[in-house]
Amino acid sequence: MGNNASNTSDRMAISAMSHMMNITKPQLLQLRDNCISASINDGSTPSGYKLRRENFLQAMRDSRISIEPDYQVLEKLFTMWDRNSYGVDTLTFFAAISPLASIMDVNTKLQYAIEVYDHKKTGRVSRISLVRILQAINETSSYFGDKVLIPRQIVVIVDDLFDGENRLEDDDAIQYEGRVEKIASHPFVMEFSNNKGSSRRREVHFFYSLATSSRALASRPYIFVQTSPNCNASTSTSCNQGLFTASYDRKGGHT
Repeated sequence: MGNNASNTSDRMAISAMSHMMNITKPQLLQLRDNCISASINDGSTPSGYKLRRENFLQAMRDSRISIEPDYQVLEKLFTMWDRNSYGVDTLTFFAAISPLASIMDVNTKLQYAIEVYDHKKTGRVSRISLVRILQAINETSSYFGDKVLIPRQIVVIVDDLFDGENRLEDDDAIQYEGRVEKIASHPFVMEFSNNKGSSRRREVHFFYSLATSSRALASRPYIFVQTSPNCNASTSTSCNQGLFTASYDRKGGHT
């Protein structure tokens, strides 16, 4: 995330990665819908949907998301989220990867992340759902080696948004349209988006060696993936090393 479209790649590796991805917002929404259809609806996750690895990979193939680096990056991120190989919360996972489909400012990225989670298009978000969304983005950012917020900071961001807002019905939810800017301008979010978070996770499975500006990315579109020494090759496919190549292209729809 970043404060405007010109500097989103300058401070965070996950934002730089979004410039390398080919997947667009509509494509990610279609992939989400396909994954919801393929999910187990057993009530074992907060959203009610649980997605298994084999179903996610099949959904990517069905959605024609096979070009690199998209397929490989999303596959590795799923591996990291699916720590116990039991599956992931479908909506939380898609909120987590949503920044990769947008190269725009922090406000746009947050709005899109909430819309991805709000698959029924209610226009509402509850306090606990918003905490989950921000925690998910935080988690994925940590996998790219970015500095992250501590859990208490995320709770404060959400509490500050909900204070004084009119609740809808009895589910502690608010209309999120027009209110995302308040989140984007929160001091903790600005700290996060400028890669000045309070901590950096130590258990990152791999990191990307990225250029620090969009100009450098344009001239050097190579992303080297390296796994941590603690990665267990017998249980995690993210233990592979490789070189991603992609063109730096602000394609129509990738915003």
